[in-house]
Amino acid sequence: MKGKKTTVALAFLIVILVGVIGFRYSEISGKSPIHTASQKSSQVKNAAQSKSQSKEKADDNSEKPKENKNLEKKEITITCWGDYMNHITQIRQAKATNYDFTDSFAVIKDIVGKSDLSIVNLETTIAKDASDMSGYPEFATHENVIKAFKDTGFDVVSTANNHSYDRRLKGIDLTIDAIEKYGLKRTGTFKENESTNPLIVDVKGIKVGFFSYTQMLNGFENSMLNSGRDTAVNLINMEQIQKNVDYLKQNHADVIMCYMHWGEEYSDYPNSYQKNTFKKFSDMGVDLVIGSHPHTIQKADVIENDGKKSYCVYSMGNLVSDQRESYGQYYGVEIGVYSDIKIEKMGDKTTIKSFENKPYYVDKYTDSVTTRYVVVPVKQVLNSEINYPRKDKIISKLNRANQHYEKIFNKE
Repeated sequence: MKGKKTTVALAFLIVILVGVIGFRYSEISGKSPIHTASQKSSQVKNAAQSKSQSKEKADDNSEKPKENKNLEKKEITITCWGDYMNHITQIRQAKATNYDFTDSFAVIKDIVGKSDLSIVNLETTIAKDASDMSGYPEFATHENVIKAFKDTGFDVVSTANNHSYDRRLKGIDLTIDAIEKYGLKRTGTFKENESTNPLIVDVKGIKVGFFSYTQMLNGFENSMLNSGRDTAVNLINMEQIQKNVDYLKQNHADVIMCYMHWGEEYSDYPNSYQKNTFKKFSDMGVDLVIGSHPHTIQKADVIENDGKKSYCVYSMGNLVSDQRESYGQYYGVEIGVYSDIKIEKMGDKTTIKSFENKPYYVDKYTDSVTTRYVVVPVKQVLNSEINYPRKDKIISKLNRANQHYEKIFNKE
């Protein structure tokens, strides 16, 4: 009996000892050694809420578009060139080379070829054959002019100018046929029932929209408008130009540019019509306006609308012609400028990074074969960036051309 009491007392002491030890463990660790059902339920619930909140945070992040810090940058260079003309003297002299006109572009071939898009104004029609050619006042030259454009690296031919209608509708069609024969793009004149929508050229992922217009047709304006093909030549019409701009915007052109054949011949300065028209184009959203017709160079200009800039060169002057000071004509007919344009696209944003107009001089000389008319970039030859064998012979002419350019473009 005594042994049984002793056993019970010992068991009671053990229970008390276990309780004390458990209590001390709880104080030290902060954890209960015994979990109730309600505590387990609470922990499970808290874990579920935490998981749910994490998921909501992840969902919020998935809804936010990730910023693309690696947008592809696209860059192109466009060069624009002025009025290409063939006077009867040039046509006669070209006969000695079987009408090979490429010598005129030999020095600028690398400039034209290395640009991603190169545009030229053709201020003559193309004749049906050699016997059909003529000079001023109604120009028609050999189709090899277009071949020379192709061989040099020109891409687009602007055909809207005051001599577009020199050979009437037949001349327009022959000119278009020659341009298409050599695979060049063109705008400004059109065949019967042909779309007159502006040209859109995709250049390395940048869509360039282009159209060209002329202010006059040397008195043949009404003749063309009443010919049954009143869209044969783009005569400047602001309502139609607005439609062209709208068309280019609707077709997602990144750059909108145009050639305008306008202004007063042999004037160094743009008139009010040119300035006002440029302002209207800027308001429409035209990025680049390239001027021709005066046969002399005229300054460049820029207008800013709501942070967007529009650029204009009022006249590039002649590219090639036989207009010369020695004939009693104004000195400025012997030089011109080409527009060197850099364009950049990042994502949906397209920017004109630079708009430079660089001078050239047309070197006319006679060798053992014929008389040549060679386009010589003034600054590049003066600075020895381009080697021109006749540099020393024409150094004074190059310096004079440079001085004239500086007076027009950089005069304060």
